[in-house]
Amino acid sequence: MKQTPLFIFLLVFFSSCFNFDKEYKKTIVNNSTINDRWKIITPVIDSIQDGDLILRCGDDNTSYTLKDFSHTEKLYSHSGIALKTDSGIYVYHNMAGDFNPDEIMRHDRIDSFLTPATNIAFGIYRYNLSDNEKGKLKEIIFAHYKNKLPFDMNFDLREDEKMYCAEMIYKSIEKATNSRIVFDKSGVTNELKRKYIKLALANKVIYSTKGVDQREFVAIDNLYLNANCKQVFKHIFKENTGTVKIPEPEK
Repeated sequence: MKQTPLFIFLLVFFSSCFNFDKEYKKTIVNNSTINDRWKIITPVIDSIQDGDLILRCGDDNTSYTLKDFSHTEKLYSHSGIALKTDSGIYVYHNMAGDFNPDEIMRHDRIDSFLTPATNIAFGIYRYNLSDNEKGKLKEIIFAHYKNKLPFDMNFDLREDEKMYCAEMIYKSIEKATNSRIVFDKSGVTNELKRKYIKLALANKVIYSTKGVDQREFVAIDNLYLNANCKQVFKHIFKENTGTVKIPEPEK
């Protein structure tokens, strides 16, 4: 039977390919709560600039596991870059799963990306970019969007033909700044390996640990915990604690 590398299983699992959210009962947010949240979000939207990093965390199990990738701050599950157009502010981002079955780069209006009906946390961060670098970044991201950049289900930083969300952002920033701004990488920790091995088995995935310790990835907190990035705004409406039972790591 074909073995799936554990690293790939972790990333595929986090990307909701096992779709356990189909069994997850979504929290119903009443209109009054949504309106109160919009009162916090709307004034901040007006301050967004080209090239700002826009982060969010959904109130679902996929978001809960996605934020587990981050080693230092497990706050956000998805990331994008804000760019101003004649039609308004859009967030350009890569994602896969049920929400984007085409698995190509998409752009969503800022209010759609941050909607408090399904998101419980959001942040705006700003890179130290010159006007010239902002222009280059805009060209790079617009080109990715025009070329329908595919989502990289292999999560392989060595290739540029496909990219996942954080990968697209870090590579675009590094290219726009001629590597003046660079990003730290993360790796699969022993805690993550132990934590999700039982889930691999529960999903009848025959996994291999070959190469898992050598694989690097860019987590969402790698994007903003950077000397050249500052926080503009952050608000956590509630903590995403998940509802899927994650097995305790074996000692």
